[in-house]
Amino acid sequence: MKGLTDDRLEFRSIARELRILIAPTWPVRVRRVKLPESVHGDCSLCMPTWKTPSPYFHIRVSAALSRDAQIYVLIHEWAHALSWGSESHRLPNHGPEWGIALSRIWQALLED
Repeated sequence: MKGLTDDRLEFRSIARELRILIAPTWPVRVRRVKLPESVHGDCSLCMPTWKTPSPYFHIRVSAALSRDAQIYVLIHEWAHALSWGSESHRLPNHGPEWGIALSRIWQALLED
């Protein structure tokens, strides 16, 4: 992985660990991108198309954030993917299901 900084490696390793420890219903694609200043990250459910035959979650994290903030936002958005499941992606953004998912993620990461 020549040319990657430690920050990028750490971010990617946490995303990889989340995929192994606590995978949502569908695969997750994670990207660090330039977002408006008021947006730290987001998660969306992408439905199947001719290019992608199955649904997947797309998580975007602001590249402008500090390393620690990027990791926290990744975990926050992962909780959305985990709580939405198959048909429940229309649940409130930060309702009880999301809180339980967030708790499960932290528990999995801290026990590892």
